[in-house]
Amino acid sequence: MNSLLLQILDPIFGRPRGVPGLIGGAIMQRGNAEQEAWAVEHAELSPGMQVLEVGPGPGIGLALAAEAVAPGGRAIGVDPSRTMRAMARERCALHLAVGHATLREGTADDTGLPDASVDAVISVNNVTLWDQQAAYTEIQRVLRPGGRLVIVHHRHTMNTTPEQLHEELGKAGFEEVSLDVRGRSLNRAAVGILARRPA
Repeated sequence: MNSLLLQILDPIFGRPRGVPGLIGGAIMQRGNAEQEAWAVEHAELSPGMQVLEVGPGPGIGLALAAEAVAPGGRAIGVDPSRTMRAMARERCALHLAVGHATLREGTADDTGLPDASVDAVISVNNVTLWDQQAAYTEIQRVLRPGGRLVIVHHRHTMNTTPEQLHEELGKAGFEEVSLDVRGRSLNRAAVGILARRPA
């Protein structure tokens, strides 16, 4: 992508803010729903678990994760975008009120969570925005031993290859790294990567 296009897209999808961010959030609600559901399913969540979603955007996956870990568990969303946190807060209002979900400012490389505090980490359509090496270190830190990482991304918007991400996760110390490139609606492939922190 050229720099002008990136400047145009950044306040919509990259770091959503203001009116463009609200438009981007509305598009995400429609375009990411299938991938959010896939990520939550493959995180193997159950009642009582703690799950972190990095960049929950408008909150579709965060709501699904909160439902999967209730009662007794919690879905934690960290997002640097105030606009996205506001949209997620509205969508997840009931889950937030009863304590099955929390939202906070944060990024993949600075979640603000304690060591070994979550059973799973989910990311949908934002891994290419990360400082990846720092993020992998942070995710390993907050995952409990044996904890699961699920990354999903639109293939057509990735700035690297699925194989490269797969290789980087292995080098970062994750185990059982698997890659799934699937067809999806609008004939656009989705990339799913599963991995675990060593037990």
